[in-house]
Amino acid sequence: MNFLGRVPLAWLQLTRYKLRLVVAILGIAFAAILIFMQLAFLDSLYDSQTALHKLLKADLVLINTDMKTLANTGDFSRQYLYRALNFREVESVNYVYHARDDFRYGSVRGGKGIIILGINPDNVPFEIADFQTVAHLLKARGVVLFDRNSDSKEYGSIFQDLRPGKPIAAEIAGHKVWISGLVNFAGASFADDGNLITSSMTFNYLFPHRSSNNITLGLVTLKPGVNSQAIAQQIRAQLPRKVRLMTRQEFIEYEKHYWATSAPIGFVFTTGVFVGFLVGVIIVYQILYGEITDHLPDYAVLKARGYKHRFFLNILFQEALILAVLGYIPGLIMSLGLYAIVNGATSLPMNMTWPRASLVLLLTIIMCFTSGFVSMNKLRDSNPADLF
Repeated sequence: MNFLGRVPLAWLQLTRYKLRLVVAILGIAFAAILIFMQLAFLDSLYDSQTALHKLLKADLVLINTDMKTLANTGDFSRQYLYRALNFREVESVNYVYHARDDFRYGSVRGGKGIIILGINPDNVPFEIADFQTVAHLLKARGVVLFDRNSDSKEYGSIFQDLRPGKPIAAEIAGHKVWISGLVNFAGASFADDGNLITSSMTFNYLFPHRSSNNITLGLVTLKPGVNSQAIAQQIRAQLPRKVRLMTRQEFIEYEKHYWATSAPIGFVFTTGVFVGFLVGVIIVYQILYGEITDHLPDYAVLKARGYKHRFFLNILFQEALILAVLGYIPGLIMSLGLYAIVNGATSLPMNMTWPRASLVLLLTIIMCFTSGFVSMNKLRDSNPADLF
């Protein structure tokens, strides 16, 4: 039998009860929206938590082995970073101080907290557009730069009050600082609402209890053409067990692994995808089961006239495919609107991507076909000998 040749019959059966078809489409769209949103939240979690990692200007990264995530850091002595300079394959080294603390601007406190990053203004460790135009401001003690991509709702009227050349006062860890400009940086994440960049001098002023000799991230830049994996292995041999060295990509995957396996939120979003898929399977099964039940006498007559079981299976899976496509389209459209709403409310990255759209379409088709497989046994009841 020609699969495509039976599509009109499948369509006629689905449209015979229009209300049932509308309910089926809405049910599948709801399941698709669930999957779209959970996948978006999962990707947003990974993207936001690794945004800083991706901006690092480094081939290799050193961290304290106690650090499981950048949201919960640990420091190590800077002397271990300088050991990398003993290798001629190394071009240069750099560092980042990292802290998380309360932020106050007027009567406003900054939500979950804010990330403070201490750097050398003359050797910026991040890829930030046009940063050199404001980097010199950090050479004055107490001056910080605010991340323009932070969650604006958590920081009062900072963005409106800040004007070029006119710094505004704020408070970090009980110390007064001056916000002197905005930079396009990593943005808000699930763990924090924003970021501040300052000099190592100001960082040590804000956190005097932390030794200036201890850094959070050690960054190693290699000379062109050097095999990063090979040299990393050699440098590791010179480091103590409490310091871990990895490539920048490994550092990104290290962060993702934590949020996927150790943090409850990653498990919740992954489970949400499965729940959405299961909801869709149940909804489509009920629709297909009802269709088969309504047409059992018709199928029995056709079987008596010589139509094979394969003919009815074709109709069943054509209906499943039609339902998948019809349910996916409104699910996609509504998800685009929800993405925009969530992005505006949280400043988290919520963008539709072709890979995700394609994946959800595939999952929707699999979901409907799974329901078709589960419903197949009901077709066997269309036995002419049993019905007549």
